[in-house]
Amino acid sequence: MGVGHIGEDRYTMKYISTSRAAVVTLAVAATVVGLSGSANAVQDSSNATAAVVQPGPNTVGSPQIKDGQVYGWDMANNTIPWLKLGSDLRAEIRAAQTATVKDGAVTTSKIAPKAVTEDKLSDALQAKINAGGPSYLANWGEIFRNTIGNGRAQLGQSSAGEGLNLTTPTATDAVHFGNEADFAGKPVALTTVKYDVFTTGENAAKGPNNMPSIKFEMNPDVGGATYTTLVYAPDNSTSNTWTSINAGADTGKHWGFTGTYFNADPARCGLNGARCTLTEALAVLGSNAKFISAGIGKGRDFEFHGAVRSLTINSTTYKFTAGGVLAN
Repeated sequence: MGVGHIGEDRYTMKYISTSRAAVVTLAVAATVVGLSGSANAVQDSSNATAAVVQPGPNTVGSPQIKDGQVYGWDMANNTIPWLKLGSDLRAEIRAAQTATVKDGAVTTSKIAPKAVTEDKLSDALQAKINAGGPSYLANWGEIFRNTIGNGRAQLGQSSAGEGLNLTTPTATDAVHFGNEADFAGKPVALTTVKYDVFTTGENAAKGPNNMPSIKFEMNPDVGGATYTTLVYAPDNSTSNTWTSINAGADTGKHWGFTGTYFNADPARCGLNGARCTLTEALAVLGSNAKFISAGIGKGRDFEFHGAVRSLTINSTTYKFTAGGVLAN
């Protein structure tokens, strides 16, 4: 509260005890003057120790008011001019106005509704209140045409932490989580491809390359083929920990295309054949190859239970969180 006339800060009167008869008589009588027209109901409070003014007709005196029932907000502005208060009372008000508030002394129950507006808060607190939540990306989810049986992909928490949890209960199940809307129709251009994977010893024991796959559906524009999926299936990573894998820089033969055209000739990087590096795979495509989707998949090959935490495609990293997919 600022220091000034009591008419400028009615709430200060909360600190003035209504048991002080002269002050209460002065305050209330002055308030009622507008109703009764009894101007002689107001007495200079400099004589605060003098006898109490007895209320006349249509006025209210301190004997009619219980302690603590009249506060500053019950009085009209400028009801009691500052100069008409006694020096001792002015000192008491000054002390109340400048007193340091102890931690925990002011609770919501002591603040009038709407008394504190946002513009009265510090800049730092306003920034926290107005800070928006995470900007989750749209268009990410299960690609149903490539999900078979009981395969499931779900964003959430697990013993490994936040991520995209993948489950294929049997060798005949499959699941695909990705984004069609933002990739569809764009030219196939891949410079950087990475992801963070969590697997287990139980997964590794099922067979080689029992890992989540990076999958790019596309129109390859070659050999009359109009559809294929370029799949990255690496060697099993270290069990029970997160492993970062640079698929684009992998010199092993871990990339392959689905479809009859590509698997008919080992030189075409078929998924069921010799496979190849990313650079070799891209060289097989026609000049007008276009993406259909990009994402993560598993199956059909082995039972699997694990997770992927992030996927980097060129300059964008897609982070899989319990709340949604974020882009960095």
